[in-house]
Order: sequence, then C-alpha cells, then structure tokens
Amino acid sequence: MNLIGPFNSGQTAGGAGVSTANGNSPNPVRGRVLGVYVKFNGAPPGTAVTTIKTVGTAPNAPSFTLLTLTSVNTSGWYFPRVQVHGVNGAALAAAYDMIPVFDKLNVALASSNDGTSVDVYLLLWED
Repeated sequence: MNLIGPFNSGQTAGGAGVSTANGNSPNPVRGRVLGVYVKFNGAPPGTAVTTIKTVGTAPNAPSFTLLTLTSVNTSGWYFPRVQVHGVNGAALAAAYDMIPVFDKLNVALASSNDGTSVDVYLLLWED
C-alpha cells in the first residue's frame, strides 16, 4: 500500500457559487485505488462539485471518472469501487472491485466560491 498526494485542484476563480479550478498530477499514478481522501481548503459552499478522473492522454486509455462528490464540502475518506463484469460483458450482481489506474489524475472543483481548492490523496494498492 502507498499513500500519495496531495494533488491540488488549484484555487477557484469566477464568482461566488460558480468558481472553478482544475489541476493535473505531475506524474502518472499507478495502482488500484483502495481509498481517496478529499480535503477542502477555504470555505467552499454546499453546492461544490469535486471530480477526480484520469487525464486520458494518448497512449493511455480514454479518461474515466474515479469519484464525483456533488454538493459535498466536508473533508473525508471515500472508497470508490467499480462493478465487475463477466467474460460476456454482463455486469455481475453485487460484485465490485478496486478501480485500476495508470495515468495522470485531474482534480476539478466547480460550483464553488473564489479562492477555495481541494487536495486529494490516494491510498493505492500497487502490484
């Protein structure tokens, strides 16, 4: 296991309730996501939307979202999972696993107030 971060969104700008910011990790992240700690800086409103996704720059796979927090402005741990699919492509009932990632991360904060930001830490299982 390895705890990496923080990855910061950058400071928001654009006006009260509509400020946005996003930032990328400097290097690719590699492993399976066990948990995500989200730390809010400043005083984002209850309308804040945080999105953590891969960048998806070639030759990597297209971008996909690891976690979206809508109307959340309280720091805490989150444990996102992805549904497991069988060899025929059908989702397996009640089967979930850690999300694999091998790409740079993008951390975005939207619907916030000016001067706020978010720090993201990933707890990774590295094979």
